[in-house]
Amino acid sequence: MKATKKKARKKTKEPTRTDGRKAMLVYMLPELIEDVKDAAEAGHEKAWQFVERAVVKALRSKRA
Repeated sequence: MKATKKKARKKTKEPTRTDGRKAMLVYMLPELIEDVKDAAEAGHEKAWQFVERAVVKALRSKRA
């Protein structure tokens, strides 16, 4: 049997944003994307802010 090699992740450039955030591509169902946009708009925030807050909340509850 031939051994397979794991592909190394590409090294990304240092972030150019002053807040240190980096981009990350996430695939989601179209309905979820629309729900995120709607919820973010209802909360007067951008979709990335809504998602970031939701991820932080989910990770905190998982660690607790």
